[in-house]
Amino acid sequence: MATKRIKKSNIEASEKFLQYEEEIASHPAYAGMPDLRHDDGSIQWEAPSNRGSGKFQFTHDKRYKWWMNKATEIGISTEENQWISKVAKQIHPTKQRPCKICGRVMDIRYCYLSSNFIKRVNKLPFYNNELNLNELTHILDFVSSFINIFGEAGYTSLPKLLSCSQVKNIPSLPHDLTIWISWIKNEYIPKEPSMLGPGAMANPPDRLDGFHTYNRCCRPVADKGRSKENLASYSSDRRAFENWSDGNWIIANKLMGFINSNSDIKNLHCANTSEDNIHPRPCNADHIGPISLGFCHRPEFQLLCTSCNSAKNNRMYYSDVKHLISIESQGIPVTTWYATPIWQECKYRVNDKESALRLSRIMRDNRNIAMNLLFKFAEQNEFMFLLSLLNLHYADYEYFIDSNSVIIDKHIVSASFSKVPSTLRYVNTQKIRKIRVAFSSLYEYVSKDNRNSFNFTSTEIERILADTFDLLSTAGDEIKNKNEELLSIFTNNDTSDYELEQFITNLNYQELLHNQVFKQAKDNLVLIMQITAAKLSSMWNDPRYSREYE
Repeated sequence: MATKRIKKSNIEASEKFLQYEEEIASHPAYAGMPDLRHDDGSIQWEAPSNRGSGKFQFTHDKRYKWWMNKATEIGISTEENQWISKVAKQIHPTKQRPCKICGRVMDIRYCYLSSNFIKRVNKLPFYNNELNLNELTHILDFVSSFINIFGEAGYTSLPKLLSCSQVKNIPSLPHDLTIWISWIKNEYIPKEPSMLGPGAMANPPDRLDGFHTYNRCCRPVADKGRSKENLASYSSDRRAFENWSDGNWIIANKLMGFINSNSDIKNLHCANTSEDNIHPRPCNADHIGPISLGFCHRPEFQLLCTSCNSAKNNRMYYSDVKHLISIESQGIPVTTWYATPIWQECKYRVNDKESALRLSRIMRDNRNIAMNLLFKFAEQNEFMFLLSLLNLHYADYEYFIDSNSVIIDKHIVSASFSKVPSTLRYVNTQKIRKIRVAFSSLYEYVSKDNRNSFNFTSTEIERILADTFDLLSTAGDEIKNKNEELLSIFTNNDTSDYELEQFITNLNYQELLHNQVFKQAKDNLVLIMQITAAKLSSMWNDPRYSREYE
């Protein structure tokens, strides 16, 4: 196993990077690498060209010759431009590498959005920052979410977004997400388009694997390491909430896309407009019950101008609370399972702007406790149980907004949908992206440092948690084998989406939803959140929630 050495930069390598060093050093692709190890057995990862003395003074030159020989071996001419970086990219065994500082695994290929690409997206007349894009966003994640939300308008915009000097002519592809993703993966990314950037920059022969030590996440501020990752954490948090929330996420996304691509609707007045205070337009679709507080996906949004939508963030207006109580009285669920107990405990305490903000703060802490609770099951590799909470079954249908069903009443837009069993090729693509993003965002959410949130447990909660793990152990060998299969898919960098698609295709998700062990386990989770709700409710007047507000 690779060992840590004290570098002049005083940056300690992440455990993932240390493991990666050893895997690369022992991989056949790098056989014969000169001066591979120090006298103490640790790997000599770096070979700078400015060494003036010492045993390894000429390692850089020797490794440069090694790269030249490797180029000849694999058929790349050393007369080509950037030949050495082409060699590094071609021989890399997985195309994935962790960052030395934070351990974040990123693709070495041109897969991540550039600032210019994001600017193009922001200029689209129907786009309203719903996706929280940044330069760590993978192009395939973007395209899947973009199409799911904006539908036909999204497909029509893709050629303009992707066009660049390296790929001037975007083919006229069918409006099929699977076809677009396949083309981007196999044709667009390999051309290294300027609209995208790599997760790691090539750097042979200075680094053993031929890539910079710091990935895209930590490259700008390598001495501190987390600046871009922290910027991206807002997006990671949002993805965690969205993917672990109840409700039909397909129709909610479709209605949001319908609103945000409809200029007539977007030019209606903001919900906060008054006779003497007309807000600028266009407006955006706002979740009346914020997903980030534990409310569920529903085909209903209110219109807010960009300024109001940004200022509202993950909090509720007093009018929101009153509206949600009214909707709930009609028998329509408005909260996800983990937020239902605290909502029921506190919703009638809200009688003004201050108390609505107080409830928002309490529900924010409740959400954090729930995310950490789910993570405990991921740590125990109870992936099949967690999979049953993702509502993947909604993707089995194709949905259509019923004609004349769109209602706009007091700045609130709602619609009814019809559905038919889906025969679309991208059904599994939707499920694959949701699974991958849900689990990765959960890990990112829990690992985020310095989170100013309230954590709570009790002897009773720990007992219920232990009982639940014991209960899940009785689910049978088939579930155990499926858990191990998913673990292998999640942890193997060489595994493609094909393996996950095969897994989903062979899975009877309805059986998962009706599994009695899983149902009882979820009941236990709800019980834990009821205990949590009682605690948070008792803190209604605590300064943490009742402090002054803007």
